[in-house]
Amino acid sequence: MAKPAHDSITATELVRNLSVVIDKVRISGHSLYITKGSQTIAELNPPPKHGLPIDKLIALLTLDEADKSTFEGNLNDIRNNANLPDNPWES
Repeated sequence: MAKPAHDSITATELVRNLSVVIDKVRISGHSLYITKGSQTIAELNPPPKHGLPIDKLIALLTLDEADKSTFEGNLNDIRNNANLPDNPWES
């Protein structure tokens, strides 16, 4: 018999072991179906993951020569046009 795509737990088992079940879902990262009788009534999911995988982050941060030139120009414009007070730590 094939393993179901999601593990399941009865509503009664969930009530008796709520903290343990929540930790299992949180740590494993897998969803859990909650059943009552023969019917699936809910699904317990881990929270969505935010951010980017590191390989996508690296690709996002990699600049070609044109990007580098534009970025450098933008930084120079910001520095030249910023009306910042004098640095009190410099003499």
